[in-house]
Amino acid sequence: MGAVVREGVIEMAKTCIVCGNPAGSKEHVFPAALGGRRTNSGIYCTTHDNSHSGLVGAIAGQIDFINAYLGVRPDHSDAIKTVHANDPLTGEPITISAEEIKFQQSRVLSQTPVEGGGIAMQVASPDRRAAKEWTAEMERQGYTVAFQSQPTEDRYMLGAVHHRRAFGGTCGLGAVAYIVQTFFAQEFPDVARSGALSGFIAYTQAVAKVAILGGCTRIDGERPELVEARAILAAALAGTGCSAPANWDFTRMAGAAPNAFEFGHRVIVGVDGSDGTMYGRLSLFSAFDFAVCLGTAPPGKETREVTIDIDPLAEHPPQDIRKVTAHTASSRVDASQLGGDALAKAIADGTQQQVLHSLLERLTDYQLARLVRTMVASLAPLPTLQALDRRALIAQSLDEQSQQVWRAVTYMIGGFKQQLIAGGAERVAPVLDMLVAHDVRSASGLSREAQAMLSLAKAALADQMERDFAAGALDEQRIADLMGRGPGLHIVGSAVLEPLLQAFDRNT
Repeated sequence: MGAVVREGVIEMAKTCIVCGNPAGSKEHVFPAALGGRRTNSGIYCTTHDNSHSGLVGAIAGQIDFINAYLGVRPDHSDAIKTVHANDPLTGEPITISAEEIKFQQSRVLSQTPVEGGGIAMQVASPDRRAAKEWTAEMERQGYTVAFQSQPTEDRYMLGAVHHRRAFGGTCGLGAVAYIVQTFFAQEFPDVARSGALSGFIAYTQAVAKVAILGGCTRIDGERPELVEARAILAAALAGTGCSAPANWDFTRMAGAAPNAFEFGHRVIVGVDGSDGTMYGRLSLFSAFDFAVCLGTAPPGKETREVTIDIDPLAEHPPQDIRKVTAHTASSRVDASQLGGDALAKAIADGTQQQVLHSLLERLTDYQLARLVRTMVASLAPLPTLQALDRRALIAQSLDEQSQQVWRAVTYMIGGFKQQLIAGGAERVAPVLDMLVAHDVRSASGLSREAQAMLSLAKAALADQMERDFAAGALDEQRIADLMGRGPGLHIVGSAVLEPLLQAFDRNT
């Protein structure tokens, strides 16, 4: 174990904790793909830093939709994270982020033969690039493209998009182990190079190999190199002394301080000097918790525990982390805690569903707060405008949030439909379905009836915002009330349901 003496201070040599060769890869201590901003050039060599890329890719893919909805920006990119999905109406590929929902290519909405030959097409394009690509493709097929009108802008109303992810598993838990291992090496560099981590490192290297070979999901007829990698992983697991070096943890620690950041990740690494137990914990988004058994440190090590909170939404240091060191082992993990299928038990008793539900509620609240900040900024000029211009600005601001208003429309009509069905009036359900129906031939994705419902809702909200502004009450909280699930739902519900109720009264 080498050391460097500089100005009377003894420092650990920067050697790779895997192979002992010189380090210097400048790896992100917390993965850049998950919003990590800090690097450390003294933990891995380039080869062994790159060897973990499969694990980072696996866990990044498992939580991609959360990063996208939050607007996390990877450290290697200027763009925020996006998630790929398919539009439930057209089946076309789309990308979703905190900023926008966007089709990836142009869509032909209608085709009509014209007199004298040719075809008149209505085409919807997500941007100019896609429009140019569509035009070029038509010309490659031998068509002459001539635009007959200026483009207009329509906002597409997306239906419910479902994301299905397998979270955890061999590679997900392996990625958890790798992250904790990296932080442990940063905070306990001498222990990490003492050989005490060798069994654990063998495990993370073995599972990283499985990930790189595409073995995160087991299938029949795997190629020989993957079969061999799985055998090496099984042997490495046996060598750690833990039946599961990293596992889910659903036991909330009493007295644990809340994360310093709203959607912060937390890494805890420590050594219990009483018996040398090395341990770690990882919490993602203050929701998904894991415990890690690292092995046993050499005798004589002091008890010390380091807690690092990481803000995935921070743009750059130094406001991206909070670090606390304590001479306790209050977060200690014993190997006996990691046995058994903690996830299966949590699913069976509903604990995992509660965790996910709580996270999704927090995401919804965060997105609403982001929307409100955008609207507050867009409505800032209201005091300087005349009445007609004020109305136009409010209408424009609501148009920009059409998807949120559409959610309110479908929520209210869907709830009313369930009430009618419960009351024995299910014959009316098809009428309500028609009012929120989608239409693949429409640029907005809505039928004419559904578009009318959306227009009614936006007009009602605009009326209320005008009244609130005149009363001096259109502040940030009021906008949140109108655009969230409070008074705004009542206003939208009244606008879209009152004509129906009147019609029912006339026919009964």
